[in-house]
Amino acid sequence: MLRGRTTVKVQPGLFLQPFVVTQLSGEVIVAVVEGSEVTATEYAVTSWLAIVGPATPTELWGDLGITPTTLSAMIERLVRKKQVRRLRHPEDGRSYLLELTAAGKKTNERNGRRLAQQIERLRGNLQGDPEEILAAMRRLEDGLRALLEL
Repeated sequence: MLRGRTTVKVQPGLFLQPFVVTQLSGEVIVAVVEGSEVTATEYAVTSWLAIVGPATPTELWGDLGITPTTLSAMIERLVRKKQVRRLRHPEDGRSYLLELTAAGKKTNERNGRRLAQQIERLRGNLQGDPEEILAAMRRLEDGLRALLEL
């Protein structure tokens, strides 16, 4: 032990704790998508599309909090990988919708099965009700969106 170094565990605050959780959960997602056609961040987009169906980039940005520039580059990669396709927006000629391709659905299902296994393992390690933990995280998200005026 270094001289003068405390053995007290530091409790991260409102910004550092989410950062730590993001890093750790990111490592889990990286393992989940390993060997698939998508990266961990791309999986967030494709799994969101699998849940909500066709959506505009603006809807993706709003719900996932990915910056427009990052999202635009990610959409290009997913289209090149044939995981996502663009559709004409039926109501707005200036916009388009994104949806999963058949390959994207297959990739998402594969990754979803792997994620479900990790979620079950995580639930066994949680010290508390998963729904209460999620509720607290959603309140933090709401507070951050209000702070950023999103």
